[in-house]
Amino acid sequence: MKMALRTDTISRPSGGSLAVTRTTAEPECLFVHGATETAEAWAPLLKYFDETGRGGAAVDLRGHGKSSGHEVLQNAGINDYVEDVLTVLSSYPRVRTLVGHSMGGLIAQLTAARADIDVLVLVASSPVDGMRADGMRMARKHPWTFIAASLRRSFRRLYDNERVARSLLFHRNTPDSVVRSFISSLQEESWRAGNEMNTLLPDPASVKCRVIVLAGAEDFMVSRQSSARTARAYNVRLEVLENCAHAIPAEAEPSVLAALIENSRP
Repeated sequence: MKMALRTDTISRPSGGSLAVTRTTAEPECLFVHGATETAEAWAPLLKYFDETGRGGAAVDLRGHGKSSGHEVLQNAGINDYVEDVLTVLSSYPRVRTLVGHSMGGLIAQLTAARADIDVLVLVASSPVDGMRADGMRMARKHPWTFIAASLRRSFRRLYDNERVARSLLFHRNTPDSVVRSFISSLQEESWRAGNEMNTLLPDPASVKCRVIVLAGAEDFMVSRQSSARTARAYNVRLEVLENCAHAIPAEAEPSVLAALIENSRP
């Protein structure tokens, strides 16, 4: 039965709370946002799920969006985010599909090694061998932006310039309105967590569920080669979405993205 989107507040075992936006009382699919993002990144897909009666939910990781912990965001690491997702999974036992975007893909991979799920969907995910090579390539193209971000220890600083943000995140055909809306929803990220994307890497052999790897056709942040390496690590075919770059949750047609997710189920 279709119902209006609603937000639940879930207590974290270590203190604080997590906000989860869901479409049904018992969601079957959980979405994990990327660095500097919030659950709002999944808004187009959640809206589609809601309109079509599908069961989906998106979490605001600690220090993000409507969750608590903004004042101590910089203390958070990737493993803290993994604990957040595990906490949410324990609250929604019918979730069998875990979907992660960008940094959320790394979090989802680490979670899948510890959780009982059926399907892991990686959307423009941080690659299995880390972001170092992709980060260096981006820095070579936009050196002053990356220097400023490093000096300020601010990942949000990467997107202050709309032209640079479009280069890093979006397909050349993505409407300016989509770009601006997405950028306006971004926030600061934990400098510690962002840098752990180079050091805290997943072990594909420890993931026993089915894995789907999706990449944008013109993703500059996570290259096609990086996504292909991730797909090979899981021994699956790389699925490429045309007219998308890195910000797939905002760029992809929701019905197409939903079909890819739902068709992946056993």
